[in-house]
Parts: sequence; C-alpha cells; structure tokens
Amino acid sequence: MFGEVWNWAGKRRMTDLNIGVPKDQIEHDLKNLVDDLAAWQEYKSFSLIEQSVRLHHRAVKVHPFINGNGRWARLLANIWLKRFKASPVQWPEDEIGNAGTIREEYMAAIKLADQENYELLTGLHKRYSGPL
Repeated sequence: MFGEVWNWAGKRRMTDLNIGVPKDQIEHDLKNLVDDLAAWQEYKSFSLIEQSVRLHHRAVKVHPFINGNGRWARLLANIWLKRFKASPVQWPEDEIGNAGTIREEYMAAIKLADQENYELLTGLHKRYSGPL
C-alpha cells in the first residue's frame, strides 16, 4: 500500500500523538474493534454499509500508525464490503489526501463520527459506492 515511501509503514506506532488512542491501548482497541465487527455481523446489529462506516471510523480513531491511517481504514472498510460481495467505495484518494473541499468534508465527517453521529460519513460512503 505504501511501497517504498516510508520505512515505518505498516508498523504500529510506538509514541503517543495528539490524535488516536494512547500507544499502549492500540492493540486492545483493535481487538475490541474486531470483536465488535464480528458481533455486528453475527447479530445483524447494523446494515453492511453501517458496519463498514463504523469499521472505517473506529480504525481511524485508534490511529495505529504514524501516518496513512485514513487510507488504511478506507481499505479495511472496502475489504469488509468485498467480503460480503458488496461494491467497494471508490474514494477520490488524491482529493482526500490534499487540502480542498472533499478533504474538509471527509474530516468533518470523521469528527462528527467521534460524537457517534455517522450520518455524514455514511453519506460519503454512499456517494462514492456502487450498489450495496
């Protein structure tokens, strides 16, 4: 996913940042996310798109890497969708990664999801998705 860009890519961060959970909580929170994901599917707690949105958000919130957490979280959500034969979200990665309207909208959606309001993030997933 990151190619030869960063030698630390894919390695769990070992320092605390001003975003994400404390470094010592990363593994615990990722395990809880995996457990919750299994329960959401088993008990049909949420629709598939809601599951992918919550997976996306929680992965970003844990923030296990120094950088690339949004890309990683979007990839995880797409893997989850594809696992159940749903179309992946076709994110405009160039636009999300650079300053502009789409990035501002994406960041606002993530921040709103921090308050357990997933409406904007769900809207973005739907906007850039094929049929679910």
